[in-house]
Amino acid sequence: MKSNHLKRYAITGGIGSGKSTVVKLFNEMGIPSIDADEIARKLREPGQPAQQAIIKRFGTDDRATLRSLLSQDPKAKQDLESILHPLIQVASEAKMNEIEASETAPFLLYEAALIIEAGRAKDFDGLIVVTAPETLKIERIQARDHITKEAAEAMIRAQITDQERLKYATYTIENSGSPDQLRESVRKLLDQLKRA
Repeated sequence: MKSNHLKRYAITGGIGSGKSTVVKLFNEMGIPSIDADEIARKLREPGQPAQQAIIKRFGTDDRATLRSLLSQDPKAKQDLESILHPLIQVASEAKMNEIEASETAPFLLYEAALIIEAGRAKDFDGLIVVTAPETLKIERIQARDHITKEAAEAMIRAQITDQERLKYATYTIENSGSPDQLRESVRKLLDQLKRA
């Protein structure tokens, strides 16, 4: 077990901002990452702790039924988050410790769409916020999910705004240019984080 603590940076961004693309670029540059959504998916698999708690609270774990419930009832959304967030925190901490024990990279990334909403932004050495203009986010969501402009706008409105996210940001990446420009922004931030 290495004695030196690997720095941990959280990375977040609204739907359609390109957060996952930024994480992939960091991965290509040798930086390991953990995806909170992936952890949440595993926790919701049959027999896992979140699945059982969700069925107990909602009577179902069917994603479409839950999505419909959550869009109509803010209390249901809070209940789901109060089930998932503590479990995600424990599982992600274990995964980060595992990476730390074997990794030689200068830091690791924790990718989470709801890091601010979960009250965990301050649990890390810094928070990277990926932003993009709303028109571009809408185009990306429509292309990815094959949905209407109105549905994409509703998905954006269901989240906190970039302005709100930026209040918590230690570093930002603006993703409104070409793939090459984004790669260059990531490379510059990587250099900056290596020196931090």
